[in-house]
Amino acid sequence: MTVALALTVPASLSADRKSRSRETVELPITTTITLTHGVARADIHTRVGNRAKDHRLRVHFAAPFAADSANHDGHFEIIKRPIGIPPFDETWVEQPRPETHQRAFTSISNGQNRLTVANRGLPEVEALQRNLAPNCKTEIALTLLRCVGWLSRDDFSARKGHAGPFLETPDAQMIGEWEFDYSVIVEQVANLLPQQAGQIGNLSCKHAWNFETPLRAVSTSLHTGTLPASGSFVRVDHPSFAVSAVKETEDGHSWIVRGYNIGDEAIAVTLTPWRRFAQARQVDMAEETVARLKVGKSGEVRINARGHEAVTVRFSA
Repeated sequence: MTVALALTVPASLSADRKSRSRETVELPITTTITLTHGVARADIHTRVGNRAKDHRLRVHFAAPFAADSANHDGHFEIIKRPIGIPPFDETWVEQPRPETHQRAFTSISNGQNRLTVANRGLPEVEALQRNLAPNCKTEIALTLLRCVGWLSRDDFSARKGHAGPFLETPDAQMIGEWEFDYSVIVEQVANLLPQQAGQIGNLSCKHAWNFETPLRAVSTSLHTGTLPASGSFVRVDHPSFAVSAVKETEDGHSWIVRGYNIGDEAIAVTLTPWRRFAQARQVDMAEETVARLKVGKSGEVRINARGHEAVTVRFSA
């Protein structure tokens, strides 16, 4: 489904920078929403022709329930943050802001249903509450464009002094054509298994990570293959362990499988690669050996991962 619209917005800040200008411009926006058979997401592609300065463009997704916190995909963990801002007074150098950063997704839940918004390269997000009749609702607001003309200024009411060099940045007004990709995932938490219903290891996380790294297709000649019709480079038996890399080693002699525990508690994980390797070692980020691992009959290895720990395994012939 494709939706086309035009937003009429102020062209820029006013000359005194205290309000928005009376002059207006139109922002043409075309959004295509795609449903793919067998994929539990609504993938969205938006194209914006930005003609306005000094503004922010966000897309809002409202959930039919209230939530007091949101989960954000972060560095080696899923971070739970309360919705809103902390109490502050005039002694603060900079007033707190409700926006926060994310990696692949942000998720909200009321314990029965979950709304997740995934993205590709859109780090700013806000979870906010709307007191709409008949009750409070929660929204996820995803920033598409943030258009500014200066690297830092000292005339903001919400901050005292500069946050960096006082430099003009005209290209940061983001005038021109821009395209964005994001996705909506809805999930009934009440129907999930106990290990899936919590903050980590749920289906929404997997769909969001899959969206962040889409499949690639390569055309080849007709030839006899050696691989099965379906399979995986590595199988993982624990929902809290997220695989972050499957790659050749830097010396070109082995394969690396790296992942991390997105939970707080220590776990034991079994990794089964696509074929049986003769040797397996746990290595560090420099791919130097930390410990030798026992290889099972099917090529599987057993490793331990502390809370939010990244673990790397080197498989060799």
